[in-house]
Amino acid sequence: MASILDHLREEHERLRHSVRHLYPVEAGVDPQQQFYQLLCQYTAYARAEERILYSYMLHVQHLRERAVQGLEEHEQLDALFCRAEQTPCGCARWNATIRQLCELMSRHLREEERSLFDLARTALTGQEAAGLGICFAAERTRVYRDLVRLKETTGPHPR
Repeated sequence: MASILDHLREEHERLRHSVRHLYPVEAGVDPQQQFYQLLCQYTAYARAEERILYSYMLHVQHLRERAVQGLEEHEQLDALFCRAEQTPCGCARWNATIRQLCELMSRHLREEERSLFDLARTALTGQEAAGLGICFAAERTRVYRDLVRLKETTGPHPR
């Protein structure tokens, strides 16, 4: 049974792949489509991580500070996504925002793997990690499905 860390590692790889396809912009690729793909993936991952893992960590004294740090990083990423959504695709300001977004996301994923994973590995029993993994996968799937449906009915803005 996959643990929460296994699921997060998979999500991190999926997000890295999308970041690489968004910045720098590849020839023949629609940057706005790539952006919204990343937005849906990230939003599903972040909301599931917050609701499942971070909410657990907030109740464990020695994990609380790392959970708060993760939540703050998610807020920064959310703000960059919002700024990019409100900026015309392809203009200099949009490109700068996308670059900043991709750099921050890459750093967030790296830092989680370096510190959060080790903390969680020592704090969680195998059974807890597996249970959180099941909950994370279900929540991530639910949020992603809802975002895709919303995008299909309202246009390109899945938020």
